[in-house]
Amino acid sequence: MAVGGAEAVEGLLVVVGAALGPGRWFADRLADGSRPAILVDTAATASGLRDRDDGVTVVAVMDDDGAFTRVVDGARITPGAAATVIVAVPVAAMTAVLGSLAVHLAPETDVVVVTSTMATTLEASRPLVGGGALWGAHLLFDPNVTVVDGQSVYVVGDRAEPPRWLEDAVTASGGVLRSGTAQEHDAAMATVQATTHRALVAFADAVTRSDADLETLWALRTPLFDSLFGLTARALDPRQQAAVAAVQAVSGREAGRRLAASLRDLDADGFESSVARVRDRMTGTLFEELQASAAAGIQAAQAQRRGIARSRRDGRVVGLRRVGTVGPVRVGRIVDVSPTRVELAVLLVGPAGRAALLDGPGIDNAQRLGVSMTVRKQSFGLGHIELLTQAELAAVLDEQLAFLGRDVRFLVPESVAGGGVARVVAQFDGLRDVRLVDEVVRTGQRSVVVHVGIRADRDVEATIEAVRREVEAAYAWPVGVAETLARGSGDQRLDVAYLGPAGTFSEAAARQCATSVGIEAGNLVACATFPDVLTAVRPGTIAVLPVSSSASGLVSRSVEALLAHERPLAASGVVDVAVRFDAYTVAPRPLESYRGAPVFSHPQGLAQCTRFIARWGLVPVPTDSTAAALELAVGSEVPAVALGGVGLASGGLHVIEREVDDLSGSITRFVVLGAPGEFAPQRDGSDPTLRSVRIGARAADALPLLAGGGAAFAELLTDDAGRFLLISSAVGAEAPGVRLLGTLPWSPRTPVVRVPSS
Repeated sequence: MAVGGAEAVEGLLVVVGAALGPGRWFADRLADGSRPAILVDTAATASGLRDRDDGVTVVAVMDDDGAFTRVVDGARITPGAAATVIVAVPVAAMTAVLGSLAVHLAPETDVVVVTSTMATTLEASRPLVGGGALWGAHLLFDPNVTVVDGQSVYVVGDRAEPPRWLEDAVTASGGVLRSGTAQEHDAAMATVQATTHRALVAFADAVTRSDADLETLWALRTPLFDSLFGLTARALDPRQQAAVAAVQAVSGREAGRRLAASLRDLDADGFESSVARVRDRMTGTLFEELQASAAAGIQAAQAQRRGIARSRRDGRVVGLRRVGTVGPVRVGRIVDVSPTRVELAVLLVGPAGRAALLDGPGIDNAQRLGVSMTVRKQSFGLGHIELLTQAELAAVLDEQLAFLGRDVRFLVPESVAGGGVARVVAQFDGLRDVRLVDEVVRTGQRSVVVHVGIRADRDVEATIEAVRREVEAAYAWPVGVAETLARGSGDQRLDVAYLGPAGTFSEAAARQCATSVGIEAGNLVACATFPDVLTAVRPGTIAVLPVSSSASGLVSRSVEALLAHERPLAASGVVDVAVRFDAYTVAPRPLESYRGAPVFSHPQGLAQCTRFIARWGLVPVPTDSTAAALELAVGSEVPAVALGGVGLASGGLHVIEREVDDLSGSITRFVVLGAPGEFAPQRDGSDPTLRSVRIGARAADALPLLAGGGAAFAELLTDDAGRFLLISSAVGAEAPGVRLLGTLPWSPRTPVVRVPSS
């Protein structure tokens, strides 16, 4: 903001009287940094305001000539062309302030005067503001409150429609903007403010002049007396008197004539004198109690409207029903609130138990259910309805909405019973009719199929994914086990090399490796090939390498790289990664249209998804990793499919089919490798899971180690070329052509654990 030397600032918002009351309310909502703003008040009160750090909003004091002096540096500022000026000062000072400002206002400047007496204030202001639009605004609530949901701002102006910025400021706060004529406003205020205050003061006058002690009256109060006498504290509050006095000056005589018949005991020498005398008869403690009672009563009376207005502002779906009944509930979104009416766009359509909600994902579900797609509006009397709590609304939706049935498959550790999975799923919000359909146990994992009914206002696919995550959180796959580090406890930081790029199952294994070894992973080092992974192994860097799959057996390329690697290596443990493949495409169209298209994935992924590939007639194309497969599918000039892990639908890719692997998921075992001496020897040599891991190029070379039953336990995995992986309890045995990787913890089946509930 350019200031100084009486320089004009274009497009400026000026709020005069910005420190307190209505002016502060406008300043807080309009001086948001979206345009230059000056908040103006007297020197005594401007100290309660602060400049914005970016200089867009500054605080100033108004000078006698109508210009401003910035508080922080004394710079002179004048309101420039096309400025909006809001004047929120006492009515008695309004014309003087406008008169001083007038010399600086451009012809097109819009002026808003904040007043409770529209006709006289606007009439006096019009000659002072030039050719710009003139508006009168009256906040029909205490401007010091923080929540104004459902409260009204009355606007009178030169144009039929209020300024858009003013409407936005009011509605964004939860308020309601009302407009009309100055005469309508003033006539209403004669009753709403003047008559109400006179009646309350008259009641307080009668009570305080009664023979009974005030403390006794308050101690023996009835609910009706409590409410009415409590409200007198509002009428007697000095902060209310300025506004009321202004209304009294215009409409006091008329209000007095209306009350003459019923308020004979009101002092004849004037309303203000009566207020002062009544207030003097009350102790400070009693007056504070009255104020608290009044605040509670007013809040209770306005709570309904405030809650409904807040719901309209938030745009959330609500439930409305008639007060004191258990009759039908209307569910929808509130589109308008007036002082007496509420208008609701009814979104719950269809018969009970088969209904849909025409909102968000419920719209698609409504089409599946074949219900009406018409949104109708319904109007209610504000005093005749009540807003349902969130719990009550949820119960109504459970009763009214349809539930869409789906069978969902979960892959969990082998030791987890299918019934346990169903119980976890049943606790998920928005589901019904949860039951176990099928379960199949395979090596290291269990495939569980659970039927669920998904409420029709939920996104079906998103709900299924959320339920999957819930089950994964309840039942953890093992991270693996490895020997401890040989280095001291203070040096526990290692890098972990893996077959990249990021986003592959190998990266997941690298992360799990750090956990199983009990180290802090300094860096996860992505390598381009298996030989590169092995080359990266050195003191301070370990590696993970896949060696076997419960679905496809030996990982040949890993064994080939191990056999070709000349430097010494030491295997120290294993990491198990649960593998599930989804099919991804760029265009979410039927798979039938992809017949003959290439399908990209790591060779192991292609081997684990042969049935899916054959069913749709896809052409397998091996890639270095599943991450590379996804990149190729995105960049392919022809329609293509990629097979990869779960949760990779990004960058233009969509899941076209889930869990396409042949055996409903599998487990890939990775061996943890390090430099000799990196890990401490296993202390307990009798550990039953301690096995020797050997590799070789010819399966025949493994036979001497198996002959004669010398190994009490053994697993032998081979590939078509004769390469093998031998896991044996024959710890010390040697054989020609066989390379010993190390002795490490190994179980014949994947170790699984149930995570205890916390």
